Amino acid sequence: MNRQLTGNTAKLLGSVLLLLALSNIIGTPKAKANYLNDIYNGIQSFSELPGEVSKLQESYRKTAEELQQTKDELGETKDQLSQSLEQMQTYQSQNAALQEQNRQLSQVVDELKNDRAARENYLNRIKVTVLSGLALILGYFVLIRLLRFTMRARSRKSDRLR
Repeated sequence: MNRQLTGNTAKLLGSVLLLLALSNIIGTPKAKANYLNDIYNGIQSFSELPGEVSKLQESYRKTAEELQQTKDELGETKDQLSQSLEQMQTYQSQNAALQEQNRQLSQVVDELKNDRAARENYLNRIKVTVLSGLALILGYFVLIRLLRFTMRARSRKSDRLR
């Protein structure tokens, strides 16, 4: 009811403003002796008023429709913006989760590298130990052979000297 009253008031105000504007534009007719012409001109300008009021009402209606369309587009833009914000928040949370997962995977990779390095060090120690043991055993046998050979050679010398 309040909107209807405001709409009627707006129409009435528009009509009054139109009449004032037309009366200023048309101006007061010059004094003429011909009263019939004056009456005819007044009736003619008065009869043109409803057409101009109709034009103004049509212009008002078009403007109101454009305003409503703009409001609708603004609402759609707001909806799209809110959806974009929600997507951005979702992406940020996913990004944070992926960064945490990446950190954990990097930590696991570092642990695996450390384990592999430790295993390689252990295997290298075992190889060195085995090779050292084999070298000691081989050296022992070679040393024993050399000692026997030297002892035989001395013993032959001493047997010859006797």
